[in-house]
Amino acid sequence: MRTFNLEIHTPERVFFSGGAESLTVNAESGEMGVLYHTLPLVTILVGGVTRIKQDGKWMEAACGEGFMAVTKEKTSIFTESAFWPHEVDPDAVNGEIDGLDEKKRKAASLAEYRMAKAQLAIQFAKLKIKKRE
Repeated sequence: MRTFNLEIHTPERVFFSGGAESLTVNAESGEMGVLYHTLPLVTILVGGVTRIKQDGKWMEAACGEGFMAVTKEKTSIFTESAFWPHEVDPDAVNGEIDGLDEKKRKAASLAEYRMAKAQLAIQFAKLKIKKRE
């Protein structure tokens, strides 16, 4: 199977860099797949599970909000956060979810509510990938 160059960047690190056979992300319009020779595009990403197929095996990561640019040369994702399953501590995530639920309920503005909702999405994605590990 043909591969394309994939890079996933967070503010802290290059999370992933290498060849990929397939990529599945969560775009604003729903789940989206990328394969070799996908048409160029730029899209906004929402928090959730990102799946990367490399050497015939799928890997999952929890990724936050961001955007993806697909060009002929490579696919680049810029996201606020990204985690592999081994980097997730379920107890810490559950505590974070409790705090964010409260923050969402007490939001004084639509912006605060949306921020808490986006942060909750990444926490739930972390639990999902950890459970499948």
